Amino acid sequence: MLTAVFFAAWCAVSASAVDDDYPKNNFDLFPELPEGVMDTTNFVCREHSRLYLDHLKNMSLWAYEMHDATAKSVTGILRGSISQFGQFEECFTSKSPYPTQYCLTTVKANVPKADPPRDPKSLTYGANEMVLRKLYDKHDPSQQPENVVLLGWCVPASCTPKDLQNYLNKYLDKVDFPLKKKNVTYSSYIDENSCQREDEKSRYDHVDVAFCLVVGIIAILVVLSTAYDILRNDTEDKLKNRAPLTLLASSFSLKNNYRRLPKADGSNPALNILYGMRVFCILMIIIDHRFGTHLSSGVLNFDKVEDQYRSAVGSIFFHGDLFVDSFFILSGLLVTYCLLVHYDKKVTNPLLIIFLRYMRLTPIYAFVIFYYATLLDHSGMGPMWKLIVSSEVQDCRANWWTNLLYISNYVNSDHMCMVHSWYLPCDFHYFILAVFLCIAMQRYKKAGLVLLSATTLLSILIPFVIGLVYMRPAVLFFYPEFLRGPKVHPDFILTYSKSHARAAPYFIGMIAGYLFYRMKGSEKCLKQNYSYIIFTASLALMITTLLTGTIFYNPYYVYNAVESSIYAALHRTLWAVGSIGILYVASYGHAKFVYKFLSWKPWIPLSKLVYGAYLVHMQFQLRAVARKGGADAVTYFDVISFALSDICLAFGTAFILYLTIEAPFRNVFALLFSPPKEPSKSKSPDAEESTSEATCDSHL
Repeated sequence: MLTAVFFAAWCAVSASAVDDDYPKNNFDLFPELPEGVMDTTNFVCREHSRLYLDHLKNMSLWAYEMHDATAKSVTGILRGSISQFGQFEECFTSKSPYPTQYCLTTVKANVPKADPPRDPKSLTYGANEMVLRKLYDKHDPSQQPENVVLLGWCVPASCTPKDLQNYLNKYLDKVDFPLKKKNVTYSSYIDENSCQREDEKSRYDHVDVAFCLVVGIIAILVVLSTAYDILRNDTEDKLKNRAPLTLLASSFSLKNNYRRLPKADGSNPALNILYGMRVFCILMIIIDHRFGTHLSSGVLNFDKVEDQYRSAVGSIFFHGDLFVDSFFILSGLLVTYCLLVHYDKKVTNPLLIIFLRYMRLTPIYAFVIFYYATLLDHSGMGPMWKLIVSSEVQDCRANWWTNLLYISNYVNSDHMCMVHSWYLPCDFHYFILAVFLCIAMQRYKKAGLVLLSATTLLSILIPFVIGLVYMRPAVLFFYPEFLRGPKVHPDFILTYSKSHARAAPYFIGMIAGYLFYRMKGSEKCLKQNYSYIIFTASLALMITTLLTGTIFYNPYYVYNAVESSIYAALHRTLWAVGSIGILYVASYGHAKFVYKFLSWKPWIPLSKLVYGAYLVHMQFQLRAVARKGGADAVTYFDVISFALSDICLAFGTAFILYLTIEAPFRNVFALLFSPPKEPSKSKSPDAEESTSEATCDSHL
């Protein structure tokens, strides 16, 4: 008997020793989230959490689905994968006896500073360095902090974000975790917009219904107008002799508006290159925006992105905001050219011109804002939906009026509706100035040119003064801090979106517009040698401007206020000068291959869709990152592939909006403010299209 007892004891010790040979899982850098909230004053939340834990111990399917939907240990953090979403949809499909919610909680590891100190800007680590030396916050904006993670947490809907945050912080203080021996502590934060419930998307309010009614009314108008136009079966000659009421009845006709889309303005062939320029610029902007939005969400290999911030190739995308300046250049050129041509015939009341411009831009703009404020929020769900899309919807509901008054870049700009729409108030403000500058140039040529030159010089000096006074960087860095909160970024608010700080390319474009006006009808051509010199110098200037941004993206660059301010003032100016040089040589020199490419006929209809594409493209990108259920690896090829999808969706949507809103309202306003006096002398819709496109109506 005694032998048997000793034998049993020996077996137990041996088994224990064998178990000790197996390594325990003490290597996670972040603790797992708890199951529910067990310590809270919220009675319902506490009881639901206890029910959840009891059923989880019994391996009930609904409880295990909630557990399965919650993010587990953090993986890939050392490569920059800070988003651990869990399984968003599974949290809502679990057949739990109570409503569930998905919360995205932020957990921060407070890691002591590296000892001995290391270069915090270096991206290179030794293989035998302690892992905490990479995990601590380096306070380098070009690096994503790896001590902060986002974790998906499936919990009872009865628990408020405050309940969750309080309990989680208590849990993180008390939980036994290996890194506590290294003086690492943890804290958490859960925002009100971080929690989502499935039933939230089923709530349509009166504003949503109003948008649906507007869509219905427009659809009815389009159907009736198209049917009327088809039944009349008018020929081209009959169209030219329609009465005003007849023209009004066919304003919303798809047939009528589609026929105008490929029509070009032939008044000055030298300007045909601008069709291709518009399209090329919007393509680059959509690609750049896709890079920015994609990097703002879950990325598995953000360490590669940190490398690209310091590379010349990366500067093409991270300094691609220069392509927005190209739009300002084109706008200033066309506005000046068209206004001066118009003023040669008659000087129209400038207030009327400004009003017509407002009426031209606003209908489609207002419609897109209306969509942003309503149905966009019902177009999907995802881990970051409320943080990205719902917050955008709320901003549009609160500040839509600042957009329609074109003051959104100055009033409540930190809650701007459609953050990419900052361009429109800038362009509108410049247009107002251009109207009066062109009047001055037409009436008092020398004085007007001096005034334009002085305005251009002032627009160059303003960014220099701002940079010097406020000690701001030379460029807006597209670092994680900006990508995840552009509206509140100090550089976006102070310089990037402000009209007075972005005006130089527009006024340089006005100077070019005056040159094109003076060359109108001229058969002069630059000599071949001069053409090659100007083209090469202009291209080199643009490439240099684009690539020199890497100087300031280099984290080892020692900030110098004067140097940074000079670059901030001149780099957009030099980009504009280079752009004008290429356009001028293409139109009046020997760079005919550029002219042929940019004036290619397929660019004409696409260029008329650019405005709509600019307005709508961001919604597809925001929706994509807000719905993303997990982190993915980023490569240039993959992101450009996503951008090509954005381009197709944006131009497809812009095509629909052009036929149903943009062109119809243009027709209506043309009839209201410039009705044909006699049917025999009335302009055809095509003539109206050409005039509308050519006369002071350049945007994007």
